[in-house]
Amino acid sequence: MIKCDLDYDEESSHTTVIRQHYVFLLENLDVKISGLVGELFSREVVSAVDRDDIAAELTSFRANEKLLSVLSRKSSQQFQLFLDALDKSGQRHVRNVIDDRPGKNIFNFGNNICLTNR
Repeated sequence: MIKCDLDYDEESSHTTVIRQHYVFLLENLDVKISGLVGELFSREVVSAVDRDDIAAELTSFRANEKLLSVLSRKSSQQFQLFLDALDKSGQRHVRNVIDDRPGKNIFNFGNNICLTNR
């Protein structure tokens, strides 16, 4: 068993957080069905053009890529609104991985098990 520290420094920018968790976010965000993009639009995090571009993607993977690209150009305050929108759209499990939350998350990467303090 290998203990991994997947926490991010509170001083880090949100783009670093996105980069550190990029593959996880690509594979686990639900932008097509959950209402996440609509929530981000209503909170003025994404524009109508961004919303339409994300919705036009044929696969969830490509839609997630588009959303992460948009989020990487937003402010830290807008990234916080994204984290709140994850909660509201039923994706708290995603937020728990990328945000500093109480509890522990356990991930199994092949033969390696990573424990994170959350």
